[in-house]
Amino acid sequence: MSETRVGICKVCWAACPIEVTVENGRAIKVVGDRQSPIYGGYTCPKGRAMPEGHYAPHRLLHSQRRRADGTYEAIPTAVAIAEIAEKLRAIIDKHGPEAVGLFPGNGNLSNPLNPVMGAMFIMAMGTYPDRFFSVQTIDQAGKVIAQALHGRWNAGPTPFSSAETWMLVGTNPVISKLGLPVNPGQAIKEAVKKGMKLIVVDPRQTESAGNAFMLIQAQPGQDPTLLAGFIHVIIAEKLYDADFVRDNTRGFDELRKQVEPFTPQHVAAVTGVAVDQILLAARTFANAKSGCVVTGTGPHFALHGTLVEYLALCMNTLCGRWQRAGEIQGLPHVLLPDVDIRAQPMAPYQPWDLNIRNRINDLPRTIVGAPTGTLGDQILTPGEGQVRALICSGSNPMVSLPDQMRTAKALQSLELLVSIDVEMSNTARMADYIIPDKMSMETPAVTQFTESMQYYGSWTGGFEQPYAMYSPPTVAPPAGSDCIESWEFLYEIAKKLGKQLVYHVNGAGAGEHWDQYPVPVPLSLERRPTSEEMFEFMCIGSRVPLAEVKKYPHGHVFSELTSVVLPRADDWEAMLELADATMMSELGEVFRLDGDTALPSDEFPLLFTPRRANEFMNSIGRMNIKLNSKRSYNPAFLNPIDLDRFGIAVGDVISIHSQFGNIFGVAESEPKLRAGTLSMAHCFGPNPDEDSDPRVQGGCTSRLMSADAEYDPIFGQPRMGAIPVKIARLDDQRRDVVVG
Repeated sequence: MSETRVGICKVCWAACPIEVTVENGRAIKVVGDRQSPIYGGYTCPKGRAMPEGHYAPHRLLHSQRRRADGTYEAIPTAVAIAEIAEKLRAIIDKHGPEAVGLFPGNGNLSNPLNPVMGAMFIMAMGTYPDRFFSVQTIDQAGKVIAQALHGRWNAGPTPFSSAETWMLVGTNPVISKLGLPVNPGQAIKEAVKKGMKLIVVDPRQTESAGNAFMLIQAQPGQDPTLLAGFIHVIIAEKLYDADFVRDNTRGFDELRKQVEPFTPQHVAAVTGVAVDQILLAARTFANAKSGCVVTGTGPHFALHGTLVEYLALCMNTLCGRWQRAGEIQGLPHVLLPDVDIRAQPMAPYQPWDLNIRNRINDLPRTIVGAPTGTLGDQILTPGEGQVRALICSGSNPMVSLPDQMRTAKALQSLELLVSIDVEMSNTARMADYIIPDKMSMETPAVTQFTESMQYYGSWTGGFEQPYAMYSPPTVAPPAGSDCIESWEFLYEIAKKLGKQLVYHVNGAGAGEHWDQYPVPVPLSLERRPTSEEMFEFMCIGSRVPLAEVKKYPHGHVFSELTSVVLPRADDWEAMLELADATMMSELGEVFRLDGDTALPSDEFPLLFTPRRANEFMNSIGRMNIKLNSKRSYNPAFLNPIDLDRFGIAVGDVISIHSQFGNIFGVAESEPKLRAGTLSMAHCFGPNPDEDSDPRVQGGCTSRLMSADAEYDPIFGQPRMGAIPVKIARLDDQRRDVVVG
């Protein structure tokens, strides 16, 4: 007998409502919830493949302990927790709490309680943020840093659904859902149909560019020069909103001076974009009445991600692309607290402390947490503060951190490595203990996390309607399993170590930009709260009580909450900063060097650039038989011009070399990719000591990167994109170079 249950997909942050067909307690099918008031039955392939993941034969259902010979044995999770706590206690007693690090990853998206508890755990240890290594500092940390330097417009950007133009710089929301959690492909089609002029800046014609008014295929890494050129045109042709600039900003004259040399001719020479395209894009964006320019992971993987984000913010501010008083609030709160939203700036601030320095690379402490790019060195470098124990919660650093060889050496040298995961990932295969996490359909869900992402930089999350949803678990973990949620594991470890946990709940803001500060809730160490209780804590002070949201199993639009943006307060003096000294200095250096210094050469004639795939979320889904039925590897995509140039055919195994390392890939043709570019998804490939077959596991692109050759001087993100590489076709039998 079957029944249909309604839940929320938690593979990513989009929180798509789903219908789960359940037979005898087992999920057999997932589709989008056709009764959802805003999603319209949408879900992606990853969501529809959840049953195959939950019941995969390789799924971890019992904790594993490594034996002396490197094999694993199953042990009760309670025993694993007790042993891990004892080992951690011994390490802390000998070396101090700085010896313990935590690395939460995107696997935690299945439950927002997990990364929150991770932060609570490190806070309880007294080492936050220095031992909280998150994916944030190897992804888009520049969004938060730039917003701090520029200042935040309290009312946020123009809603996408009503904008006349929109510019996507290195972001692909159809796949990533960034900024468009609700059916992004359909949202783009509808916006364009209503007249939006969509401008996409990307080395390839992404899934989001199919309906674009313009596709600008700049050379990877040259986005700062391109955006500076747009600003040059906007200022030189007086296309900016002079009244908005006068009333809400400072630094205009300095910005004008700094972008003056970024003429269309100079920008064209550096980026490879034609002058007429540069002019058309700048004029189209500036002449529209509403819209926004936003960035994504792509430009942040190159070395000037913060500058790219800062210039995007400056473009929006110059053109007055922020919500004004009297307009309908674009990202209304439901499960966030009820706060006044005003058409006014929140003052810029310095998001780093130069007086507190990291022992690796002398980096300052920042608001985005420990510089994850330094994790390998934090483990390998002897001395005070050396990391000797690492807990990986839903993360897979063996394929996500730059320089896989050094990562492997670092993880092998740890006194204790714990992996909380659902399968034997690359990192789990090196761990001393593996703790089986619960999966998406086995835990409750609530949309508060997606709603709160509106504060993570500009245009990252939130809902354009006052929508919220809660769902209970749709299925239980498989019978006989011994799984535990990641947050529950960390709670139990803290309890055994006698560390008080304090849950800081339902704040609205980030850094020093707060609409409302979070509420501290000490957790009892006498009894572990349930996930339901933790969600109740999470939504304390919400605009709509969680109990009310629970009355609507398919989610609900609380239309009565529609509100308008309030005017600027009479005594408000804060201004947005158009010419932060650090950013202007970096911009001057970009001009002096003729853009990014990662350039094609005779030795390395191509530029590697990352990409996302609809079937995978980083390494999540790689082992799912439904998602990898077409192929289980990450192809090396090349323009047909480059295939011919190097004598390579589709399907050939090729070697890919950078100055730091090499991998194998399988050549694939992509005519819509900029010539001179090689594009591959990250988080694939085997460990260094494992057999390598690029047609099965793919290639680990992190081997092409260095963790310390080039990195952001503030938060330490290494260069992970725009990497010069060379390729050659291989003889599949001998695996030695025969062409190129």
